[in-house]
Amino acid sequence: MTCTVKAQSDEDLPKSAEEFKEMKVKAKEGDLHAQYIVGYCYLTGISGVVAQQYEKGKSMMRKAADAGSADACRIMYKMNPQKNYGYRQRAEQLYTEDGSGEACYYMAELLVNDKRTSQRWLKTALQKGYRRAQTALESIYNNDWSGSATSFESWVNGILAIGESDNVVMQLEKPKAEIKYMSEVDVNLPADSDRSNTNTVALIVGNENYQKVPPVSYALNDASMFAEYCKQVLGLPDQNVFYLPDATYGTLVGSIADIKYLATTYPDSTLNIIFYYAGHGVPNEQSKDAYLMPVDADPQRTNICYPTGKLINDLASTNARSIVLILDACFSGSLRGDGVLAENRGVAIKPKETAPKGRMVMFSSAMGDETAWPYKEKGHGMFTYFLLKKLQQTQGNVSLDELSDYLVMNVRRQSALNLKKQTPSVIAANELGEAWREWKLK
Repeated sequence: MTCTVKAQSDEDLPKSAEEFKEMKVKAKEGDLHAQYIVGYCYLTGISGVVAQQYEKGKSMMRKAADAGSADACRIMYKMNPQKNYGYRQRAEQLYTEDGSGEACYYMAELLVNDKRTSQRWLKTALQKGYRRAQTALESIYNNDWSGSATSFESWVNGILAIGESDNVVMQLEKPKAEIKYMSEVDVNLPADSDRSNTNTVALIVGNENYQKVPPVSYALNDASMFAEYCKQVLGLPDQNVFYLPDATYGTLVGSIADIKYLATTYPDSTLNIIFYYAGHGVPNEQSKDAYLMPVDADPQRTNICYPTGKLINDLASTNARSIVLILDACFSGSLRGDGVLAENRGVAIKPKETAPKGRMVMFSSAMGDETAWPYKEKGHGMFTYFLLKKLQQTQGNVSLDELSDYLVMNVRRQSALNLKKQTPSVIAANELGEAWREWKLK
């Protein structure tokens, strides 16, 4: 049995059997990096140094992972993603705590199946001066990466082989494609180290890549970054944040059912729920009811879309202490930008307004038949960009009233500067009166 993973650097690998013996001594003494290297050598085998012994390598790699090696945790997860998912969570935690450019680079490899998130980590690695990330980013922007782990690992192998020669430095100064850096809201998140917001759960959906209609620009970046804000800024533990990239109808239905069940494990009126959605919204042409559109749905067959009315009823039924819906979508049938979803309909529809229920407040990115526009310079939907901006500025300590005013003012102004019109709305359930204005997400 073979293992396709690579060590952090070929320079770390022993060049002779004698060097391998010395590395084994360090590993026995508890050196985590040595344990990782020894495990790697056994997993892959090195001609003239050590024969491949897969089970022995796996045992050593597990020992290093259990002792706190982020790299070993990453390898354990990649060897069996289903069985070893806990190692992925541990690796993410350790790499995040490390925060170096190299750690960010290996976070990108760890999360390679989520192309958007992986790309964001590569950009962070590059901003921190880790030059290997630029080669990978150049390949992405030249469409050389399919998003599969195998091809990413081939990049890693190639990057490791490049070394640090002067010629390589010259090449890196002249990239094949323009490297587009992230917005300021995608970096330098004000961290909540306590992560004590244990009574709040967040279900976050980012639907960008649709099967039957054009994509929603930046929806995955919107949703993945909001998930990071929930963890790092609002202080939710990792297990309290449920992130669904490109959710199908079945995934969406199942996840909302999971949230409803989870609510039953909390005493009444102690749970806070945040539901965030970035993607297409669609109206029913006859009833004018509004729907969230899964990535496998058809805009003219709303029976396989998720009604916002049902979403409201489902979440209200949990008897949660607070429910905040954040919808970065327009429900007029417009695209995020110019155009409409259904080719045989040339105009947008003004959908019915759906009132929130229970202890619920609903933020919507656009009113009536308006369009929710992208903010191309920032790589986000305009509404989500300003949402993240305010959370960043206030470290999450902002009332819903203040957040509401900020979003309405800034989204209206920026869209007007772009000669467009977009007005966010904030609606609270009647029973809340004015009490919701003092609520905070944190």
